[in-house]
Amino acid sequence: MNSTALYRSGAAYVPVGIATLDGMHMPKLLFLVDTGATKTTIPKATLVKHLGYTDAWIQRNKVIVPYNEKPIMANGKRADVYRVPLTRINIGGHEIQHDNCILSSDTISLSFLLGLDILSYFKFYFDFDAIDNNAKYGRMFYEFRGSCRTDYTELGKPFAYQLEDSH
Repeated sequence: MNSTALYRSGAAYVPVGIATLDGMHMPKLLFLVDTGATKTTIPKATLVKHLGYTDAWIQRNKVIVPYNEKPIMANGKRADVYRVPLTRINIGGHEIQHDNCILSSDTISLSFLLGLDILSYFKFYFDFDAIDNNAKYGRMFYEFRGSCRTDYTELGKPFAYQLEDSH
C-alpha cells in the first residue's frame, strides 16, 4: 500500500509516471487527486516540455471535445480542453495501459489532475490521525485493486487497462 501526505487544505498529490511519446522514459509528475474530475488532465506545456510531444504532433492528433462534453469547472464555466492520446501511466509501481485520451489545454497551465478514469482502479482512504513529521495533516493511502467497473457509461468509452504483473 502506498501513501501520500495531506496538505493543510486536505489536498493529496500522487507521483505519477507518464510515458514519453517515444515510450522510453516515464518522468514522475505530481498530480492532484481530484475525485470530482472525470478525466485525468495534463497541461499542453507539460506534454511538450517533459514528454516529448511537439505542437505539430498535438495539432495533428488532438480530438476536439464537443462543447457539451467539456468539463464544468468550479466557477461554472466549461474548460477549453481537447483529448490527446496517452499510452502508459505508472502509479505506485503499477503500470496501467491507458488506451483512452487525457485532457489537455493550450490555456490551462497548472492542471495536473488525476481523475476518476484512473482513480477508479485504486482503493484509497484518508487517515487524518496518521500524523508524522512529513504528514502534519494526515495521509491518503492507496492501493491498486484492478478494475471493478462493468458500466463505463459514466466515463465514456471503455478502457483497456493491463498491468505488467498480471500475466
